[in-house]
Amino acid sequence: MNDIYFYPKNITSLKYHLTKFENDTNVKSVLFFMADKQRYTESEIDLILKDIKKPIIGGIFPELIFKGQKKKTGVLLIPLQFELKTQIINLSDSSESILNQLEITQKNSITTSSSLFVFYDALSENKSNFIETLFNFFGVNPTYIGGGAGSLNFNSFPCIISNKGLHKNAAIIGWSKTKIAIGATHGWRSISTPLKVTKTNKNEIIDINWKPAFEIYKEIVELHSNKIFNTTNFFEIAKSYPLGISKIDAEKVVRDPYKTLDNKLYLIDKVNEGEYIEVLNGNTESLINSAISATEKAFLNSNKKEIKTIFCLDCISRSLYMEDNFDLELNAVEQKALTSGILSIGEIANSGESVLEIFNKTIVIAIW
Repeated sequence: MNDIYFYPKNITSLKYHLTKFENDTNVKSVLFFMADKQRYTESEIDLILKDIKKPIIGGIFPELIFKGQKKKTGVLLIPLQFELKTQIINLSDSSESILNQLEITQKNSITTSSSLFVFYDALSENKSNFIETLFNFFGVNPTYIGGGAGSLNFNSFPCIISNKGLHKNAAIIGWSKTKIAIGATHGWRSISTPLKVTKTNKNEIIDINWKPAFEIYKEIVELHSNKIFNTTNFFEIAKSYPLGISKIDAEKVVRDPYKTLDNKLYLIDKVNEGEYIEVLNGNTESLINSAISATEKAFLNSNKKEIKTIFCLDCISRSLYMEDNFDLELNAVEQKALTSGILSIGEIANSGESVLEIFNKTIVIAIW
């Protein structure tokens, strides 16, 4: 059955399509994504979801992708021909509590040929602890794919979707015996020497090389860009200059500075004290090439003879950076196969090469 996209004009459309999936024996589970703009209300969705027995997971994201086109509004339903073992996690719970919950619900889910969908509230303070706990339980066995849900206004709200309805400060996972092929790249290149992060507080970098973080960042970026930071243009300049966490034998993990205050750098996702980072830069060409590379990797990793549809999980900040040229990135992916997906606030992609990380400014392509 094909992916379904529609505008949320009334709740009848949602009920119709979900009921159709419920009655289709070929559909075993459903991915349910909704754009942040003009979304259904919590009460509208909850009543319908509770009547659906087949596993549903998903979330509310800044934007969607359907047939290779970016969608600022609407609902995207992706039927799956494999069953998901789903679980809602309250991100306020301790790591020990989350681990206990996983052991109860997912105790038979440790196998090499499997996959795990992971969607989480991007504004939760405990998301990194959750991801670490998830990896401690499942290890390198499954392929992981997912991303951060929420809104670009950075106000917390119920944004995770399950059969029970909408959830705030939560994550949902869906484990399957089906192996998903993925490819993930970012296309950002270093323009600085390695810099040591010497003081942090949660998602704030306070000091770099024992000096105020923004002073170090400002000096490097202004020299490279020939632009001067002022009180209003930080994001406009910084969206072209993310940070990269150095990794041994692996591509750098990108972090997204979104504001500065009191000479600190505020990031979407945290950098640990003691890690080494580099200032990165990219352009339209390098980002499009990374999209092509991610797609080629996914196709190479897939054992399917015929691929009609692929899933694209792309960072919303790539779209903000590329603006009108973002269509060129999606076109590059769409040339391989019909493309549906989401624009997220942080990305999850791992096929056993390293520990599980939250990425920023990264594109992930998946085939199942």
